[in-house]
Amino acid sequence: MTQAHGAQTPEEAPDEPARGTFAERLDFLCRNDPRGPFSNPQVVQMLEDRGLPSFSGTYMWQLRTGKANNPTLRMMDSLADLFGVPRDYWLNAATAQSVNALIIKLNELKVSGATPDALHRQLAKFTQKMAEGTAPEALAAQLDELARLSRHGVSAETLKSLQDQRVSSIAMRSVGLSDAGLSTVKSFIENFRLAEGLPAELHTPTEGDPGAT
Repeated sequence: MTQAHGAQTPEEAPDEPARGTFAERLDFLCRNDPRGPFSNPQVVQMLEDRGLPSFSGTYMWQLRTGKANNPTLRMMDSLADLFGVPRDYWLNAATAQSVNALIIKLNELKVSGATPDALHRQLAKFTQKMAEGTAPEALAAQLDELARLSRHGVSAETLKSLQDQRVSSIAMRSVGLSDAGLSTVKSFIENFRLAEGLPAELHTPTEGDPGAT
């Protein structure tokens, strides 16, 4: 394997999660990251651009080909953070298998209009949810549902539009409620947000805030 291996197209990516060695898992991420595929120099450059612990391109090639099999914990954490996967990805076979399966499903959503950066952010969110105790199977089921909708012609933009419409509909139905009624609705929404791992309240820009209009 050479550094040019990272220039493979998504069509050449494997259909199943990578096997168990560090090199195989690193190679899988380089080829299947939703933003990729990435060459070895690209990975090193991204580490440097993000201020993450980095190393030479030669050592990256050695890690990816298995010619070096002694990465430090600092290096493994740096690579995990770059790719948006759990830090135990390298040492935990069950975690690696679950995450790789999620990555494959995320890449399949590109046909629905989802952008590479958005898919990478979603992977990072899934990693956070797994750390909070969400079962990988539940996350995979969400992606399966999105894929099903995509096969029926529902694009990512359509889903976002429908979500915005539902939010607007809920707000409009609050018009005319008493103060007590509004307080009850507010309490329900805050409880549901907390249950789904969201902050209870959204920050509303005030005069002087950068986002205020």
